[in-house]
Amino acid sequence: MAKSTSHILGELIGNFFEDVMKAPIRELCNKYNVYFDTIGSRPARSTKKISWTDINGSKHDLDYVIERDGTPDKIGVPIAFIELAWRRYTKHSKNKAQEISGAIMPIAEKYKEYAPFKGVILSGIFTDPSLKQLENQGFNILYIPFEKIVNVFQKYGVDIYFDENTSEQELSVIVDRFKNCTVLDKIAQELIDSNKKEICSFVGALELSIKKQIDYIFVLPLHGKEMRFNSLNSAISYITEYSNIPKDATIDRYVVGIFFNDGSQINCVFKDKLMAIDFLKRNSQYAN
Repeated sequence: MAKSTSHILGELIGNFFEDVMKAPIRELCNKYNVYFDTIGSRPARSTKKISWTDINGSKHDLDYVIERDGTPDKIGVPIAFIELAWRRYTKHSKNKAQEISGAIMPIAEKYKEYAPFKGVILSGIFTDPSLKQLENQGFNILYIPFEKIVNVFQKYGVDIYFDENTSEQELSVIVDRFKNCTVLDKIAQELIDSNKKEICSFVGALELSIKKQIDYIFVLPLHGKEMRFNSLNSAISYITEYSNIPKDATIDRYVVGIFFNDGSQINCVFKDKLMAIDFLKRNSQYAN
C-alpha cells in the first residue's frame, strides 16, 4: 500500500528530528563511556532494529537504548530507554503516548534491578493529558512543539507548515522542498540552540541517572511462616496478640532496597540469602 504524501512528510520530519537529537545524547554517553545504541547496523544484533523483550516475553522495537558495558559486538546492561515520536495532530498524540508506555514500562519492569532511565523525546503536537500520563509513569520528557520546528525552518527560508487542509499538491511541494534542502545541518544546529534549555534539562536528568550513586540501602529480613485466616477478625486478633519473634523463627525472605541520589530506587524480594547478596554485588558500580 502506497504511503500518503502527508505520511511521507511526517517521516521526513520525524527522521530529521531523531537524527538531531542523537548528538547531545551521544556526547553524554561518550563522556561516561556507556554504549549508545541507535537504529542501524551493529554486529551484536542480527537486524538493524533495536529489539528488547519485556517481562511478559513480548518483543518491542525501540529507538535509543543506553547500555553499561555494551560494545558493538556485545549487548550490555540497559540503563536507559528513550523513545522518540513525532505527531502532527492532537487526535494521534494520546494513542502514541499509550503506545510508548505500553512498550517501555514492561521492559523497565524486567530490568528494574538496574533502575533504568525512562525518557521520551517528542515533537509536533502532543496534548497536556498525554504528556501528563507519561510524566505520572516516571518518564522524563523533552517536548518541542510543531510551531518551534516550523519557525526554525522558516528562519532559513524553508516553509514546512502543513495541516489537514493542505492539498496533496501542496504537500508534494513541501516534500520536495525538504528533500532538496541544502541547509539541514544549519537547521539542526539552530533547532538545538533554540531549545537549549529544554534539551539541557532532559540531558541533565539522563546524566544524573547515568552517574547515580547509592544513597543508602535497606535490608528487611522477614521471619516466621505464613498464617492464613478465614475472617478479618481472626487476622486482627492474631496481629494484636503477636509480640516478639520466636527464638526458633526461620527466615522467610529478604526485602532489599537500594535508594540512589538521583531519586530512583530498586526494591527486590529474595527467598535466598545468596541471591540477595548477588543482587547487591551487581550494583557495586553505583557504590561511592
